Amino acid sequence: MNEEAQSAASRKRDHIVLARYARKPRRNDFDRIFLVRPALPETEAALSNAECDFFGFRVAAPFFINAMTGGVEEGDRINRSLCRASEKNKIPMAFGSASFVERDPSALKGFEEARKLTNQPVLVNVNADTSPKTVKTLIKALDPIALQIHVNAVQELVMPEGSRKWKWKEKIAEIRQEAGIPVIVKEVGFGFDVSSIKTLAQMGVEAIDVSGRGGTNFCTIENSRRERGDFSYLSECGFSTVQSLLNARFARQLLNPEEGGEKKAMPAIISSGGIRNPLDVLKSLALGARWAGVSGRFLSTLLERGEEALQEEMAEWKEQLSGLIALYGASCPEECAKTAWICDAELESYVRQMARLAGRGEN
Repeated sequence: MNEEAQSAASRKRDHIVLARYARKPRRNDFDRIFLVRPALPETEAALSNAECDFFGFRVAAPFFINAMTGGVEEGDRINRSLCRASEKNKIPMAFGSASFVERDPSALKGFEEARKLTNQPVLVNVNADTSPKTVKTLIKALDPIALQIHVNAVQELVMPEGSRKWKWKEKIAEIRQEAGIPVIVKEVGFGFDVSSIKTLAQMGVEAIDVSGRGGTNFCTIENSRRERGDFSYLSECGFSTVQSLLNARFARQLLNPEEGGEKKAMPAIISSGGIRNPLDVLKSLALGARWAGVSGRFLSTLLERGEEALQEEMAEWKEQLSGLIALYGASCPEECAKTAWICDAELESYVRQMARLAGRGEN
């Protein structure tokens, strides 16, 4: 392993340790959203209520294990546990960034061993600077249903050894052209603005994972790795997950005006960043997300209580979510987009201000 690969491996190990201490407080913007519950829902709670399609594959619920780690021994061990939980509960699984394989090809073996443990759809995650050749190698070896390309300017800025080149649009387009499978563009905890969502939609990407503020904070993680230069003031940078989901609604309106203008297909929206419970999943669906990705909560359960506890927690989430879907008057995840909701005064102010900016073509 060369010096660059050793540095990247050390960083991955740091992330696993520090992620346990960089989660946000128990409250986040999901607590500002209130769903309108019909007293006469005229529904029936059943596990089948939570079933949905995931890039053409039928899965047990509209949430999945989102990208966390991999490529080093500790990460590979975590991924094996996550894949077993994926298979046990029939939900998808996303590997953490596999771009490390470009520096150290031997790291692919750990991903391959974990992949054998689930027959559920998996996602492979890379950064936008990964070569199409490496992407093709990963796709051939791991047979993902879709490819996550993460964009992480805030993390890179705070990361001591981070990149300072954030010109990603052409690279995303190139990877997408070569991949031959659906592409998800994913943030890493700082959310998406209206303009960037609109741009990615115009590029034709299949999905956007907003990965907003409210969960694991990579500014805090990277800042704790620095020997000098404090970036803690950026810990609240960007948009929360709820704000990002609302931004996606504004982007959809701009792409599809009521009168005139060329209409553009909107990518599927994935909610992640601070998903704490099945109600947060339901709120995500009500705000327009197709699926929800869960990282910090599941990783915490695995590390603190073990693999069996994680499998039991996922089973409980499926059962509870199926009941919540029926409780709020729907019979499947797709119908949850019609669920009425209101918000508190602070979030309502955000909505009004963003509507004004979006109307002026600003962000």
